[in-house]
Amino acid sequence: MGHSKLVSLDDAVALVEDGMSITAGGFAHSHQPMGFFRTLMRTGRKDLTIMGVAECWVAEWLAAAGMLRRAYFSNFMFEGFGRCRRFSEGIENGTIEAEDHSHFGMVMRLAASGLGLPFMPMRSQAGTDIMNVAGFEHPAAKAQMFRSPFDGTVVSLVSPLKPDIAVIHAARADELGNVELYGTTSVIEEQVRAAAKVIVTVEEIVTTEEIRRNPQATLIPGMMVDKLVHLPFGAFPLGVYGYYEYDGAALADYYEASRTPEGTRVWLDTWVHGIATHWDYLDAHGASRLLALRTDPHLGYRYDIPEGVAR
Repeated sequence: MGHSKLVSLDDAVALVEDGMSITAGGFAHSHQPMGFFRTLMRTGRKDLTIMGVAECWVAEWLAAAGMLRRAYFSNFMFEGFGRCRRFSEGIENGTIEAEDHSHFGMVMRLAASGLGLPFMPMRSQAGTDIMNVAGFEHPAAKAQMFRSPFDGTVVSLVSPLKPDIAVIHAARADELGNVELYGTTSVIEEQVRAAAKVIVTVEEIVTTEEIRRNPQATLIPGMMVDKLVHLPFGAFPLGVYGYYEYDGAALADYYEASRTPEGTRVWLDTWVHGIATHWDYLDAHGASRLLALRTDPHLGYRYDIPEGVAR
């Protein structure tokens, strides 16, 4: 029998040190570990590197807090809103160094690391400036063209990326760290396998017997998890399939604040530095607001019956 991986949120956050590289699960407005990163933002860590595919809110908030130094990424944008202003500003003024990829190119670099391979072959990115224009890596250290010894086909080879820490938010887990996640899982498996250490926050802690009843839902086995945190509403104001929808009003509040650096500072003072704990953050939004976001347990999402339709 294994040992419990459960720790407090503060203990998990303490694993992150200045200068580390991080990858964070989730895509668009779902499954990003926002509770973890709000807590991290209060620590004042600096010179972090993000290795990401679509964890736009994590990247933006780290940039807004002045904690981000480098980014290996394919695309960060707020779906339904627009550009990640503080992240984009950091790249434009040179305070954040960037290394550009296609979505698939970024995933393949993480996959190479997870499989313990020195490179990963792929067909995309060839013929683009992604292959030739240097960010902070020399182009040849990131990707090279290669002719197959079998049929002469020319493919792209990308080198592995190994983040120091992967931070994932998921549905539920047992104390041993066997983690279930429902709905779109994005590239979480590749991120977990690539990273040196893995931190997972979850909505629920259940028994190992319960996990074993649905083994095909175990996306991350316990042997890959270093620290586990029980953190209900750990993705809020983003959503988690089967639990709650994202809070569009809360996201819009940040997006409006981010129109200016001063507005961003006020938002950070109010919603990050001015709030002591994850639970205080939830209290500040109120139980009625959180409960209104809960999804239908059978559908996995919230269904609002249009006004005037017979119930």
